[in-house]
Amino acid sequence: MAGAKSDRQVEWVRIRGRLQAEYGDGIFKSWLKPMTLVDNGTGGIVIQLPTRFMRDRVQGSYGERIRSLWLEADPALSEIGFEVNPVLQGAPAQPAPRAAPAGNGAMDEFATPFQPFLTFENFIVGESNALAHGLCLGVADGNVQPSGPLYLFGGVGLGKTHLMQALALRLRRDRPDCSVLYLGSDDFRQHYINALKTNEVDDFRKRIRSFSVLMIDDVHLLSRSTGTQEELLHTINALASRNRLMAISGNDSPVGLNGIDERIQSRLSTGVSAPILPLETDYPLRLAFLERKAFETTLPAPEEVLVFLAERITSNMRVLQGAMNRLESHFRQFGGEISVDRAEKVLVDLLPVNDRTPTVEAIKRLVCERYNVRPAEMDSPRRARSVARPRQVAMYLAKQLTSLSLPDIGRKFGRDHSTVLYGVRKIEKLMEDDKALEEDVEALRRKLEG
Repeated sequence: MAGAKSDRQVEWVRIRGRLQAEYGDGIFKSWLKPMTLVDNGTGGIVIQLPTRFMRDRVQGSYGERIRSLWLEADPALSEIGFEVNPVLQGAPAQPAPRAAPAGNGAMDEFATPFQPFLTFENFIVGESNALAHGLCLGVADGNVQPSGPLYLFGGVGLGKTHLMQALALRLRRDRPDCSVLYLGSDDFRQHYINALKTNEVDDFRKRIRSFSVLMIDDVHLLSRSTGTQEELLHTINALASRNRLMAISGNDSPVGLNGIDERIQSRLSTGVSAPILPLETDYPLRLAFLERKAFETTLPAPEEVLVFLAERITSNMRVLQGAMNRLESHFRQFGGEISVDRAEKVLVDLLPVNDRTPTVEAIKRLVCERYNVRPAEMDSPRRARSVARPRQVAMYLAKQLTSLSLPDIGRKFGRDHSTVLYGVRKIEKLMEDDKALEEDVEALRRKLEG
């Protein structure tokens, strides 16, 4: 059976290559690359995707082709299914955890306030943050016991604070005998400064070292606070000698923390470190995040709008969240349909200037202007050359400049995928001999890309 499973994995690599060649890099990267194969060891296989949204899209648009390729390779397959990856999908939103016992909350006025929605249940897991999420969850459940500090690091808006607070909330909820102190680095510094001013440093130290778990968020913000760093180092050493759990987050790896004492860097290096990778590397996670936010806000954003945002906004979750918040406010105020064109106008300042993929609607408008065709004629049944040729040019440009599939492009023109394929091939062939047409199309492409 092991051999059969290995054979299927090898075949899967070949099939993925076929799909990339047939649908192009854009569609493959957006929809097909995130697929993973699960071989159940019998006569069937399951193809998993990170979200329900992606599963439905892949199954609906590309499922038949995937099945046909598999059956060509292995006619004995009894079942080919599509499902959501239970590890990557992220659980649906849950109510906030119940209040912590009095013993855990007695010193809450000293701690940085929690945001009750920052729970593990509300954290969306992807390839870029799976390690950090797994370690935090393991620590919370008692399955992971780091010998040194648990250290999470990554850029702005990638989920460090979410995971830190999720860990703190879970510990407070499930382990009432475990006192937890969660502090942002600014609060740690301010408490220490206040203790210096009032000659209560000893009380400060006793208090902060009395907790079972100490959590310091955004340690890199202490880069200019030499005295506070010295106090933090002594705190880390004192808690380490008592085998207390510490969780710390920062914006870079331990050795990359500019302006942080080398002794603190060394302490962090001896613990367990987990990076949260840049969001630009994780398209499925961006799409899953937008899907969740659209569901939570009941914002009627079509899938093409969510795909557009996931492809264009790659910086961090806060920008994605801000984009959804603005779209929701705009929709609640003005109503109407949320289209890609409308989203692009509303969010113009959030979209990278040099990374805007033109929409099919924008392509159609520009082609209509160039060939003096009314926009309504693009979707009409008219087959006159004066309309059909510009329509084919628009289809060709849509295929070249967007990540939409042929059926998706066809729906934009009221046609099926075979008509789009014919139109694309027609323009490709004509441009080989018609230099004027080639120059026209290239001029349109440059304008759309610019």
